[in-house]
Order: sequence, then structure tokens, then C-alpha cells
Amino acid sequence: MTVCLDHLNVLHNPFRLAGRNDFSARGDYPFWMAAPAHDWYLKEWLSTLRKKQADIARDLDWNKARVSLMIRGEQQYTRDAINELAAYLNIRPHELLMHPDDAMALRRLREDAIRIAAESPKDNGAAPERKSA
Repeated sequence: MTVCLDHLNVLHNPFRLAGRNDFSARGDYPFWMAAPAHDWYLKEWLSTLRKKQADIARDLDWNKARVSLMIRGEQQYTRDAINELAAYLNIRPHELLMHPDDAMALRRLREDAIRIAAESPKDNGAAPERKSA
């Protein structure tokens, strides 16, 4: 496996970094600090739940541009918008930050834990009995 370390050389050259900090007016972004493509999985949730952008626009009375921008991650979302989308999709708000497969796996794990806890014998706080040999 070959690893390219050219990007590390830029980190050790302070003169090269001086013009490439977060306050740069040039608008370019260092390739080694690539921003995440998205920070939520609305598009994947819509696909999983077989919903379309038009469904959200119609059912939530949002305009098409807002829905499109939110799905692409170009629209800042508010707590109200997240709660409204989550309620509409019948999911928990935090699940929008997870891929649907991961969220469903966590749901199954939680359900299994609850089922196992319900099936286990109740402990009344008494110390377990010891059997003498």
C-alpha cells in the first residue's frame, strides 16, 4: 500500500500556510482539510422511506427550493425544520445524522436489549443464595 505524503510537506512550511488559513478571502479550501460532503442523511432517509422531494414540499407546505437546498446540504437547517422533518418521516431527530441502516441497527439493538431485560428474572435486591459443598 502506497501512501502519498506530499500534503504533509505543506504543513511544515509556515510561509506556504500563511496565506491559506481559515480567514483567507480567496475562497479556496486546502485539499487536506476537505469538508464533509454532508452532515446529515436526509437524502438517504427519503430513499429508504420511498419519499420524494415533492412529497415534503406538498405535505409540509415548504417551497421546492427550500426542500432541494436542504437535501443538498446548502440550506442551513433549524431545530424546528429538523423536528418537523423527523416527525414527518416518523423518525427521531438525531437519526437524520445517521445513515438509515445504522439507525435501524441501533433500533433493533435497543429493542433486543429491552426484550432481554424483560425476560430476565427479577432481582429483588437479595443476595444470591450460596450452595454449600
